[in-house]
Amino acid sequence: MKENLNALFCPENIAVVGASGNPAKAGYTILKNLTGIGYPKKIFPVNKSETEILGLPCSRSLSQIEDTVELVVLITPAAMIFDIMEDLKLRMEKQADIKVIICAAADYGETKTAEGIQRQNCLMETAKRWNIRVVGPNCIGVIDNVNRIDTTFVETHLPRNARVKRGGISFISQSGAMAASILMMGDSRPVPMAMNKFISIGNMADVDFIDLLEYFETDEDTNVIGMYMEGYPQGRLLIETLARIARKKPIVVLKVGRTEMGAAAANSHTGSLAGADAVYDAAFRQYGIIRAQTMEDMLNTLRALDAMTLPKGNRTFIYSQAGGPGIYCMDAYMEAGTMELPTIGSQTRQRLADSLPAMANICSPEGYADITASASVEQHVEGLRSVLDDPAVDAVIFITVVPTFLSRKALGEALKKLLQEEGYIKKKPVYLCIMAGIYVHEVRSILEDSGIPTFDTPADCVKTAGHIAMYQCFLQKEAVWNEA
Repeated sequence: MKENLNALFCPENIAVVGASGNPAKAGYTILKNLTGIGYPKKIFPVNKSETEILGLPCSRSLSQIEDTVELVVLITPAAMIFDIMEDLKLRMEKQADIKVIICAAADYGETKTAEGIQRQNCLMETAKRWNIRVVGPNCIGVIDNVNRIDTTFVETHLPRNARVKRGGISFISQSGAMAASILMMGDSRPVPMAMNKFISIGNMADVDFIDLLEYFETDEDTNVIGMYMEGYPQGRLLIETLARIARKKPIVVLKVGRTEMGAAAANSHTGSLAGADAVYDAAFRQYGIIRAQTMEDMLNTLRALDAMTLPKGNRTFIYSQAGGPGIYCMDAYMEAGTMELPTIGSQTRQRLADSLPAMANICSPEGYADITASASVEQHVEGLRSVLDDPAVDAVIFITVVPTFLSRKALGEALKKLLQEEGYIKKKPVYLCIMAGIYVHEVRSILEDSGIPTFDTPADCVKTAGHIAMYQCFLQKEAVWNEA
């Protein structure tokens, strides 16, 4: 029922059952997010005791709404599900219009209690009778920044912030809390980021990873797919689906339950068996599925894959403005074992020698340059240009601490000109580490406003560059295999 999933991301009108005029309740935040993001069609709050919420007239029940409603958001206490499903039956017998239910409330099957299981069964039996798809229970909802939908109860400012950059990342989370945290982390970047589509699936009583992966596989607005995953009952089918899609679009997975106790915790959370982690890990490596180790690692990699071209290979040059951060980066680089330091040509070495301070360390060791703290804005940029022009270099990790005597704004504008206006970011990946913290917010904002990702630390750059180099290696092997 893929057409029903279209109604999840682009519905004809939305009803919020359990909408509230109390700002302390989730039913208020959902309604506020829907109106705030600019959902272009009709929103119907359903509340028996209030007549109007946020300027929208309330209906006492679903069956009372006369207009078409394709998406219903349930944010009522779980014990009310029996009465709500009876009312839904009345509506479907008369109008047969609802295609998707998002059940945001918890206290269903994940509790493993008789009462919770009974509530989930009531929800699912009614939905199946009318061919209605269900997201959840125990989830935070869905965001579509193309069609202007936000049914979550997460208080980020993404929908209303004019500086938000919407990209081609579509994300699936099995945990509501992790989903909310990822949204808020995106909101906290130097320039807040929004995803193409974002969905929390909770208990997966119906809509699950496979449904959404296959939807994103053909979604023209999705360039890269992210997943937070605890477990899935049909592990082989999931891996086969991921393997097929990874040949077309990169997939980044934060798979938890790596340890025995972590797997037990995953089972108690959403009722999902985590499965043997070693099996997942081996399958991810075999099929080019990128496995992130942390939330930051996952977001950095997704952002880079969405914004930059893939490298031609794994030869990644380290270009640092300071010795300490450069050495720190080199250690992380060598420990990762995912990339190869390139040997640049004699012409590039001479260009660097001509453009950099006399004390600069050029290629000792190979594939590494320390341009020193005395480097000007022009020297930062022209040296980077020289390295990027070298055919032996597939990608560059760029590190600068930005000394107090250097104009942060001028550096940001100069890097923006080289990478965006002159198009270098579309030729080769450049992983920009602008250290450190709030002090360099201005530089990072200039770059991220232009769609160029920046990183907090050299180690973050190494992790992301390594993931992407390995993914490109997988694609190259696939191409050779297909030609053979």
